[in-house]
Amino acid sequence: NMQGINVIDYATLSATSAAAVSLTVDGDPTLPAAAKRAYITCEDAAARWRSDGTDPEGNEGHILAASDSISFTGSNYRSLLENIKFIADTATTAKLKITYFD
Repeated sequence: NMQGINVIDYATLSATSAAAVSLTVDGDPTLPAAAKRAYITCEDAAARWRSDGTDPEGNEGHILAASDSISFTGSNYRSLLENIKFIADTATTAKLKITYFD
C-alpha cells in the first residue's frame, strides 16, 4: 500500500561491467535528500546489486534480470539507498530506472 507516500524524483542509472555505480554518486539525478523509498526497474541487460558496503561483481551480488524490478517501499530504506551499488552482469550495459519516494 503506497498511501501517503509521495513521488519526489525519477532517475536513470547506467550500470556497466567496468565498475559498480551508486545512487548517491552516479544517478542522474543523484539520490534526493528526502528519498526514503525507491522502485527500481532494470532494462536491456541483467545487473547485480549489493547494499552491505561491498561492491557487487559480475559473479557476486543479487541478480536483477532485465525487465525485472525491486521495490524498497514498505519502510524507511534511506540507509540501503545510500549504500546500494549496481554492476552489469555481462558486457551489456544495464539501464536502471528509479522512482524515488519520501
